[in-house]
Amino acid sequence: MPGGKDKQSQRTKGNVRPSSSGRAADHLNSSGQSVSFVGFGALGADLGYVPASSGLGNDDTDVSVNSEFRMVMRKLSKKDATTKLKSMQEFGSMCKDKDVEEVKAVLPYWPRIYNKISMDNDRRVREATQQAFEQLVMRVKRDLAPHLKNIMPAWLLAQCDSYAPAASVAKSAFEAAFPPAKKNEAIMFCKDEIIAVIEDNILHQTLNTLSDPKTNTKDEMEQKYVRVITASLQAWQLFMSLVPAEQRPAVQTAFKCILEDNKFWKLSKHQNPLIRGSLYALLGSLCQFLPEISNHFANKICPLLLHNLDDCEPLVCPSLWQATLCAISFIEDCWKHVSLRKGFLPKLWSVLKAGGSGSATVIYPSILPLLTKLPTEVFEGGVGFYQEFFSNAKIGLGQSKVQMSPSEVSAIISMFIECLQYCLVQLQIDSDTASYLIGDQLMILLKASLVEESPTLCNSSLYGNVVKFVQFMINPSHIGLRINVLVMNQFWSSLDNLSVRISEDCKENPTLSCRMERLVKLFVTFRKGDEGNSISETKKHIKVKFSDEETIGKDNQKSTNRRDVFENCQELDAIVTKLCVTCCHHLITSSELTSAYLQFICKMLSVYSGDEIIVNILTAFNVTSSHSQIHMVFLTEVLIPWTTKVSTSDLSNVVGLSVSMYHCCTPEDKLTILDTYCQRVQSLTALKKFVESLQTDKEMKKWLSECVFGNRMVDITDQLCQQYLKQKSLSKEDMDSSWSLLNLTLTVNQDFEPIISAEYVDKILGKIRMALPQSPQSETLGSSENQNQQDISKCVSLVCDVANNFFTNLKGCLMLKSAEELLLSIFQLQVSNNTFEVDKTVSERMQSTWVLGVHDLLKQKGSLLNEDGFLYKAAQCIKQVISNQVTTVERLRSLVHTATTLLTSMSDAVYQALDDDDDKKDNNLLATYLDMLSITMDVEQMQETSLCKARLPTNDSFVVADIPQCTLIDKTKLPLVAIHAVYNSCLLQAIPPETSLNMDIQCIINLMHALTICSTMSSSRKQAWTHSQLGQMLKWLEDDMSRHMKSLTEKNRTESLLMTLLDRSLSIGDVWPLTLNLAVSTMVHSTVLTLQPPDIDLIDMAGGFIRFEDFDNAATNTLLNIMPFIKAESVMQIIDLMVARMLSFESLSDAASMSDASSCLAVLTKGFSTMSHDNDDTRTKALSVLDVLSRWKEGNAHVFAFDSDLSQTQDYWSTVSVNNQMLSFMEYAVSHLSVHLNSSQWDFIMCALVAWIQTLTDSSSNVLHSLIVQSFCCKVSDLLSSICLCMENIVPLQIEAFPANLISEWIEFFSESAFSSLMVLYIQLLDEVKSTSELNANQDTMLRSLGTAMCHCPTRLLKDHNLEGKLIADQVTSLPVEMQTLMNHLSPMLMLPERSIQLTAFTLLHKFVGTLSEYDESIKDDEDIMSRSPPHALMDVIETCGVVTEHVLDGLKIGEVMVIEPYIDEYRYTMGYLLTWQLVLDFFKGAKAELKAMYASYLRDSNQMTCLLNHLFNLMPEIPIVQLEDLLTTQSPQNKLSSTKNLFAAEFNNCVKDEPSIVELQHLACIVYYHALQTTPALVRQWCNDQDRRAVAVIDKFTSKYVSPALSSQELQSIQEKNVQFDNMTIRVRIGAAEVIATYTVEEFSMELVIKLPANYPIGMITVDIGKRIGIAKTQWRNWMLQLTTFLTHQNGSIVNGLALWKKNVDKRFDGVEECMICFAVIHGTNYQLPKQQCKTCKKKFHSSCLYKWFNTSNNSTCPLCRNLF
Repeated sequence: MPGGKDKQSQRTKGNVRPSSSGRAADHLNSSGQSVSFVGFGALGADLGYVPASSGLGNDDTDVSVNSEFRMVMRKLSKKDATTKLKSMQEFGSMCKDKDVEEVKAVLPYWPRIYNKISMDNDRRVREATQQAFEQLVMRVKRDLAPHLKNIMPAWLLAQCDSYAPAASVAKSAFEAAFPPAKKNEAIMFCKDEIIAVIEDNILHQTLNTLSDPKTNTKDEMEQKYVRVITASLQAWQLFMSLVPAEQRPAVQTAFKCILEDNKFWKLSKHQNPLIRGSLYALLGSLCQFLPEISNHFANKICPLLLHNLDDCEPLVCPSLWQATLCAISFIEDCWKHVSLRKGFLPKLWSVLKAGGSGSATVIYPSILPLLTKLPTEVFEGGVGFYQEFFSNAKIGLGQSKVQMSPSEVSAIISMFIECLQYCLVQLQIDSDTASYLIGDQLMILLKASLVEESPTLCNSSLYGNVVKFVQFMINPSHIGLRINVLVMNQFWSSLDNLSVRISEDCKENPTLSCRMERLVKLFVTFRKGDEGNSISETKKHIKVKFSDEETIGKDNQKSTNRRDVFENCQELDAIVTKLCVTCCHHLITSSELTSAYLQFICKMLSVYSGDEIIVNILTAFNVTSSHSQIHMVFLTEVLIPWTTKVSTSDLSNVVGLSVSMYHCCTPEDKLTILDTYCQRVQSLTALKKFVESLQTDKEMKKWLSECVFGNRMVDITDQLCQQYLKQKSLSKEDMDSSWSLLNLTLTVNQDFEPIISAEYVDKILGKIRMALPQSPQSETLGSSENQNQQDISKCVSLVCDVANNFFTNLKGCLMLKSAEELLLSIFQLQVSNNTFEVDKTVSERMQSTWVLGVHDLLKQKGSLLNEDGFLYKAAQCIKQVISNQVTTVERLRSLVHTATTLLTSMSDAVYQALDDDDDKKDNNLLATYLDMLSITMDVEQMQETSLCKARLPTNDSFVVADIPQCTLIDKTKLPLVAIHAVYNSCLLQAIPPETSLNMDIQCIINLMHALTICSTMSSSRKQAWTHSQLGQMLKWLEDDMSRHMKSLTEKNRTESLLMTLLDRSLSIGDVWPLTLNLAVSTMVHSTVLTLQPPDIDLIDMAGGFIRFEDFDNAATNTLLNIMPFIKAESVMQIIDLMVARMLSFESLSDAASMSDASSCLAVLTKGFSTMSHDNDDTRTKALSVLDVLSRWKEGNAHVFAFDSDLSQTQDYWSTVSVNNQMLSFMEYAVSHLSVHLNSSQWDFIMCALVAWIQTLTDSSSNVLHSLIVQSFCCKVSDLLSSICLCMENIVPLQIEAFPANLISEWIEFFSESAFSSLMVLYIQLLDEVKSTSELNANQDTMLRSLGTAMCHCPTRLLKDHNLEGKLIADQVTSLPVEMQTLMNHLSPMLMLPERSIQLTAFTLLHKFVGTLSEYDESIKDDEDIMSRSPPHALMDVIETCGVVTEHVLDGLKIGEVMVIEPYIDEYRYTMGYLLTWQLVLDFFKGAKAELKAMYASYLRDSNQMTCLLNHLFNLMPEIPIVQLEDLLTTQSPQNKLSSTKNLFAAEFNNCVKDEPSIVELQHLACIVYYHALQTTPALVRQWCNDQDRRAVAVIDKFTSKYVSPALSSQELQSIQEKNVQFDNMTIRVRIGAAEVIATYTVEEFSMELVIKLPANYPIGMITVDIGKRIGIAKTQWRNWMLQLTTFLTHQNGSIVNGLALWKKNVDKRFDGVEECMICFAVIHGTNYQLPKQQCKTCKKKFHSSCLYKWFNTSNNSTCPLCRNLF
């Protein structure tokens, strides 16, 4: 017992006596006595002693038992069921594996164990015991005999165990132990022991004697008692069955002793059904095996059985009725011991009324044998007994529970009919009784089956049993009996009246159909039997053997079946004929055919095929005919008219009957019938069924090829076509039947010939082709617009099935013109599928159909490529559609797939058809057809001149001198050039390389040209990112070009490509120079070609410099694009030519001269950019060009667009063009030659810049609408950006190399003039952008350049802006009007869709947002204000963007990452959300400690910080390590993770001109999280602590691995580098140990604190350890340590901030300021206030926050110290 040791007294000191068990063992050893075993009782409570070891005694028996066996048998005595189970399993294994002698040694000890455990409460233990015993028996065999008497009683009881697996194993062991001849001997050998145990169990054992009440529950005791009694009764029964008949008298005396005890008979009243069932089974066996004893105790057995027949317990019924039958069979005069009228019959009626109470299948098969044994006086008295018996049986049949069980219904009906037959045949009843049984019992039951709503009786075996009854009664061997004749006359008369009455009464009844179907079922059963109408019975039922049953059975087996019995039954035929004629009269008088009557006639005629019925039906219809033609007349005059009147469900019956009539006719009549049926039957469904049913008929095969059927099929096809053309309406059934007939018609016979003539095949195919929607041959194309989508798909599918079947089965079918036209129509349908959509399955079916047709066509025909052939027309069709009807990439892919499939199908078919010697011919054929399929792209057709005019150059590789004002191209449409290029490219890839030799160069040129045009149309990557059609086309072109470029491995082919492109670039211009640039750059960077500029001389290829002398647009643009790839010497020659040309310009008075000057400047800028800047000669020439521009200002001032509105300038494009090139050249000079510029050159550049900015301001109304002004704005902005970068990064480092007053002049004059105007312009443009739905590429490029320049605006100029005032009503702010205006202008820009605007606004706000907290200094000492919002302009943006972000990330748990793609609203709102939070954190970082507490309180209370941190862990990547190029270019759409750069350590790329990317947003999320940890660690820590365990684990793991190392290192390095000094406190850092040591000293007091940073800093708690302390009490010391820990935990700042706050608190303490008596600190840990709330009683001061918390938690307003009201 647990805890028992604690309850025992302590052992007395000095008591060394061992425990009682130990003393007993010593006593045994000292006495020298051997340990013997206890004797074996039958069912003793003790298993006996099993020796633990052989050393305990000297008995040889003990020594012989194996130690393992001893250990197992000891464990079998345990009470735990699991222990016994495992031990018994181990015992069985040991019996199987151990030596036989070792197993035999166990036998003396096994009986006691077996006797006990075989009756264990746990059934698993009992099963394991029997299994172990079986192993033991199989090993010891004969050696079991000495112990058999001890073990046999329990063994016999085990075979009757209520747990079947255990009983089965026990029986198996018994079978293994004794051969069949020895079983009886073994039983008789142990008979006394068996009977003794059975007697003891039944008469003497009780609940308390079988089980121990102390260790077993009442339920367990009850279960064991029932199990033992049941097993004993069944074992008694088993024992009697095993005792030989001649030895049974020897055991009668012992059994009488048990039967004479009243306790035995009381078992019949036991509540447990197992005991009652076992008792009844035992009594039945006694009657069977020991009739003398049963007769002796008949006065007890008979009432016990016959007076308890109503015991319907399922476990009792089988035994009770089996015992009852045995009792009435073996007990003489058993009825004398019971009361028939009062005891037996009421019980029988009760059973019949209850329908067996769920046990009908067990009870009712026994009722007929019981009936045969009843005394004759029971049947006397007229119909009384029969009325009671059969009426009660019908009541039981009607029970709801019986109706739900088909097997019980079948059992009751079988009993009813068999007992009825017995009463009529075996009992000598009078005619009145017989009439009563037939009319009032059998016919009532039949009527109920026909008219009742429930179909239970109809679906049962009733009809089958009735037919068996009639079959028996009319059997020739019985028909002579008077009673049989009387019964059958009564039966046929009653059946006739019943059938006619039902058919008459049901004429207007809604249940007519159901009742007529049941009549059909009844009469079909008479002729065909009850197959399928009754439940198959597999159980053997007890039946009465009639005197002649054996004879009848033999006769039936030999020569008679049910069909033969009723074949000539005139009474049955007369009834059926009468019913058919009655139904015909109903059909004639009715306006429409009644389905029920029609089905009855058809079914009867198909089963009862006598001519008399047909003659009578024809008479009813007033049709006369000779006897030889009645079938044909019946078919033509009756059945064919019915086909148009019946419903679809009845049509099968009519057609089936027609087929039956057809087979009864002569061959001549058959042909007449076929013609008549084809011409007169209007129902296509009927015609289809009729033709399909007779496909194998000889006359039908001949008739199908004749004109009647051919013309009818042409008409049917025409009707079908008109249906799809909406000119005629067909029912759905007729449409389906039409397609089936067509499919059948176009099949072939055994000789692979069409079943109809070729003439009609041609006509049918022509009609079918007209049914296809959008067929070019159809004259009613417009009508297809209203066609039902489902009908169209079905039509196409069915046409394809028909054509597929036709092409597959019919040889030479495509020699027909109509077949080839059908093939072309299907192909055209798939190609021209633009006015309707079919599903993928139908489209694939169309393709498989025409592919099959192409294969057959190539095998059967010559002259394949004629203009009137399929292949030529198919090629023209697909080229026309591609050129005129392609609007999406998906549509183009579908057409390309169709074209390539056509080409490959032809290639495969040709390769199969031609021999090896015809390979050359094969290649020529494919090449010819490839050329026929390809679309020729002339140079003139490839011109896209408007592209150049609408393009805003983003680099210096393209210059146009005479572009007028123009509108942008619609980028939603795909360029036709690109469509043709990818189409031809895909065709080229679909055929073998040897066929397409020398065709790939032109293909590459087309692809490059198309790629250039698409790239020009999509000057940004936005279209590709948003998966637009243009973006998909770009990707397609790039992939195809890469594949074709791999084939250019020979230099001469590369030169051929370059020569063609050079020629087009110089002769045509347009975008061909850009195409040339693309080709050369692709070759240079290709991993296959690896060409370098020295390897190719493009100038020589072009024909030398003479080709560029005209210096037109084409030549200029060609030079600009090839200059990076030509030799340095050639570049210098070009520069020299251009410089000389520049010097030759004296007057720029006309547009031509300005265009030449613009071109020269463009070439020079490009040339200088490609040369080395350290070359003095190059630098001198570049500066000379700048001097030329300066002189132009003096001599040609009109060239410079200074201080003017560009839209008002004459020839303004020429003017803007030359100004743009001057701006580009100046930008180059500032970026690369700034150190070498003199004072005058700087003055010229900066003065020109300010003047150009003023021009831009004057032209502000056209900036967003004029391409020219946009290009000018880009150049001006780029120059301003270059100058700012130079002033910020280059001049301060080399100040002595620049003019003396350069920086001061820039700061004081030029920058102020530039940015003051540009700021106003930029804000005006953004106001216009807000009302624009979407920016085009040129506007976006302009805003990027302008935004880049604005990012360099100095902070002082931002604060001193001259923007129009913008204040918002109800906006609470402490900012000055100027600052609030600036905030209200810039903050909304964070939500605009363009990334450049968002980053520009962020950069400008970042310049001053950290200083805005200075304006809140006035409220920090106001104790009533506990929280303060950051600037409302920023918080409004956070709230707006936060709603969208919350919606996007809704449902994600912490750690589940969502990737947001760029160029969607979700991306820009998330970007604005994160950028604004970065600004808020910067604002927070710049605030003082007191204000930080207020801001932190607001962020916490408003739940904004919680939302931010939740969102960050859904946006940051799981592994924030990315490739460095992804960060630099921000162009990668994929988040490819590597070990290159940690996003938390990399700086955020805020370059305005870059494109957005997935990595950028993830990087920004990481930066915001890093700054949140750095700026507001307490808020983050509190948020983390509020999360669940899973989320905390994710946060801690992520922060510890990726953020904490960098953050803690930065924190420690910051402390070390700043070398922070405080009065009275020094700070030291141990970076390796991540520790900060602070030493505080005041006079003689000194203390040292060691602050340790955790691995998950700042999520984890910072620990403060004790260092050295001098002169400070321990209590005070611990108090201060607690305060420091509190400050470091709850303050939102760095460690230095926390130490400073703690030092201030300690200083106040030394200055005499009293501590707050709640937190025991002078300065509050979160809001940094002093204790100011004083108690009027005790005069102690408290922090207001501490006091507020005290009042809330204590629920009273008393002083914490004195407890008086505060």
